[in-house]
Amino acid sequence: MSIFSKVIEIYEEYFICTHCLGRMFSLLGSNTTNQYRGESLLLSITMENHRNYLNHDKNQSNSIKNLKILAEKAHSTTAQKVLENEGLNYKKPEINPTCYLCNDIFLDLQKYVNEAISKVKEYEFNSFLVGTEIDSQIVNKEDIFKAKLNLLHAESFKSHFNREIGKLLLKLLHKPPDFANPDITIVFSLKFKSFNINFLIRSLFIYGRYNKFVRNIPQTHWNCRICNGKGCQICKFSGKQYMTSVEELMSPEFIKQSYSTKSKFHGAGREDIDAKMLGEGRPFILELKNPKIRTLNLEKIQQRVNKKNKRKIKISELRYTNKNQVKIIKANAEKARKLYRVLVKTGKNFTKLEFERFITKLKIELENQIIKQKTPLRVSHRRANKIRNKKIYKIEGKYLKPQSFEFLIETQGGTYIKELISGDEDRTNPSFTQIFEDSLICKELDVLKIF
Repeated sequence: MSIFSKVIEIYEEYFICTHCLGRMFSLLGSNTTNQYRGESLLLSITMENHRNYLNHDKNQSNSIKNLKILAEKAHSTTAQKVLENEGLNYKKPEINPTCYLCNDIFLDLQKYVNEAISKVKEYEFNSFLVGTEIDSQIVNKEDIFKAKLNLLHAESFKSHFNREIGKLLLKLLHKPPDFANPDITIVFSLKFKSFNINFLIRSLFIYGRYNKFVRNIPQTHWNCRICNGKGCQICKFSGKQYMTSVEELMSPEFIKQSYSTKSKFHGAGREDIDAKMLGEGRPFILELKNPKIRTLNLEKIQQRVNKKNKRKIKISELRYTNKNQVKIIKANAEKARKLYRVLVKTGKNFTKLEFERFITKLKIELENQIIKQKTPLRVSHRRANKIRNKKIYKIEGKYLKPQSFEFLIETQGGTYIKELISGDEDRTNPSFTQIFEDSLICKELDVLKIF
């Protein structure tokens, strides 16, 4: 069956607008719009049947029939004029019917655009994309229609709507579409007689480094282990295992300035809760979710955070980054070298000479060697039980008192330093405890440098 015959077949039973008519044949031809394609089809079919009528074609009666279908059911003003000029009667339609497929949605796209423009003013963005969630009634109706008429070259309702709305928004917003990573996606939830607009906002990512000058605060928020964040007597109804964190000390100012709904902290590894993070600090990326403002005064934010949290934390080197860098800093954390300062206590009295002898032994057995660490007992409830191979690069020791020593230890990222000292019931091998032939315990731990 020809395209012309298929169009006549459609209008014998249904009325559809020129947008939807063009959509039914959208994969045929290119460099045009569906509306123009639909209008061209109606004009071409009218011209073809008019020519057959004037040539007294043997199917002249069929041509008249087709012209009347176009005039009466497709509401083609061209076909109506042809019939009037040729003195042929037809039943003049009294009212404009509603499109069977789109319920005239495509005839008034401007109302959707106007609503989107009104709502999107709250957000700062440099690129956009249009998305659509379509009610199942619309989809099912069109699927049945296409199957019944065997229409194999049609474009979906969704694709057509997204493109046409996108073109209109482009003229008004003066911002480019971005099909891969838009700042904002304008999502239309469509029904036949109503619609809603929601936004998907690309997160804003801020890179920086942080120092932690106090012990006993974690890097990120921890829910109370008893109530899992709901609030109970144990956590004094705060829902927290620890009253604050590095994340909670820094993030409020970022959220405030960007008008974000919330944030997520991504660290390049993490130090123990009771460890300080000194030196140049630990790399982190703060992800700001659903920001309304994307251009921030990072220097001002840094100053405010540092002033408010003086002697607790400090942030530095703030700059914009992207989602891909989150994976990179986490992957690099395992490869990086880290320098620790460790204060160690022992139950046995060591002379300085004995200590020097054991330091020599430490260097021989551990420096530039790989140690094996089973998951420590203290974190076994939340970490997979496996063996980790970690390299120890350098060890320096300082004798303080007969039962007190200080060590500088340079290791591969992810090394459990406390267990390297204690042995963790032989789960780390070799260990300082094993080499000193006495039980050693880490009393204080500071991260001095991340290479």
